[in-house]
Amino acid sequence: MIPLLAACGWHLRGVMPLPDVYKTLYLQSSANHDINRQLELQLEFNGVLLTQTAEDATAVLKVQPVTIERRTLSVASSGQIAEYELNGRLQASIAVSGREGETSIEVKSRRILSNDVNNVVGTNAAEQQQRTEMQRELVRKLLRRLQALEQQPAAAQPEPEEG
Repeated sequence: MIPLLAACGWHLRGVMPLPDVYKTLYLQSSANHDINRQLELQLEFNGVLLTQTAEDATAVLKVQPVTIERRTLSVASSGQIAEYELNGRLQASIAVSGREGETSIEVKSRRILSNDVNNVVGTNAAEQQQRTEMQRELVRKLLRRLQALEQQPAAAQPEPEEG
């Protein structure tokens, strides 16, 4: 039964089989500890061997610091913020040994939150929970993007420039 399920493309939740070229990866990250830990766990869960040096890897994943910005959406008649949004962005690039250049990746996440002025502690806790979920979502989106990169048809990939 399991081989039949695997043949149809079914996988356990959270498993995103990455292309073989990413199976030995060096992670160079400027993101915070929580993002790095989440990313390392997800990569290892998906069968990726993380190396200690870039020379030992077939690909290098560079991750920039993750930004989550807070923006006011609406203000109540009392002048206090009634609703705001969180916008998260993760930028990364992947370089495969033996190939020219790097491929840039950008993933985004957005959440809208209500501001309960009568429950500041609850609102702050809800915001922190949403920030944590956004970080997880950004990591999942990054892995899905990596998974899709090698599955693009050859015609969709840019041709190397001749010099």
